[in-house]
Amino acid sequence: MLSKQSEDFLVKLRVELLFRGKKEEDIEEIEAELRDHLETAEQQGENVHAIIDTPIKAYADQFSKHLPFINLLTKYITFYVLFLFALFTVPDLFAQSYTLTASTILNAIFTLLITVILGLYMIRKLILTFGDSKKTYIFGAMGGILLFGLIVLSTFLAHHFPLYKIVTLNQQESNIVGIVLLMLVTMICYILKQKIYALILFLVCLPNMIALVMTQNGSRTYYLIISLSLIIVFNIAFIVYTFYQFRKDSKSKN
Repeated sequence: MLSKQSEDFLVKLRVELLFRGKKEEDIEEIEAELRDHLETAEQQGENVHAIIDTPIKAYADQFSKHLPFINLLTKYITFYVLFLFALFTVPDLFAQSYTLTASTILNAIFTLLITVILGLYMIRKLILTFGDSKKTYIFGAMGGILLFGLIVLSTFLAHHFPLYKIVTLNQQESNIVGIVLLMLVTMICYILKQKIYALILFLVCLPNMIALVMTQNGSRTYYLIISLSLIIVFNIAFIVYTFYQFRKDSKSKN
């Protein structure tokens, strides 16, 4: 069993190498070797501070020279950016009408920037600063709430200040485009073996799809009520499930 300081060192090194775009298999191999070395040294009462007190960047530089630079991080970020764009676009197409505005595009760009660039920077900074500690989770949660608040504010402003209407689709047109994009994104997710993202997109679209079926030729108010109600129900179910899994994992570790 490694000490807390050694575990933090391994976590920080892993994050640093991941953010440099190194192969995960190579990182796991390095981590396993270091873990064995640190465990043996600690069991024999040797001082490991010469290793764990080394600056993470300097230590990562030693391995960077021997690892092939396969930038998996770039691939995943690109996929995540495209997925976020679909996540903020496709559900809105399952509505009684859809209007693409300049504000919608600006909102999508802003959302992508703060979630990918700012979000990844925040995660990396927290882990490298605090390691696997409570502060990382607390500040991470606070940062996540802040980012979510910025996204909500940006979306609110985009809906109330459209700036310029680019194109307006009627219900039939928007639904057809929505179905085509949903199928296309789902197919891409399956090809890239990221099925969970296809499921997430479908679940996000589901409240709008159900509301649309239940309010055929109905009022916009009823559509919004049903859609928002289902979104709230799904969110509560997700929170309960996440909490249940967290409790289950905690008990299994103990």
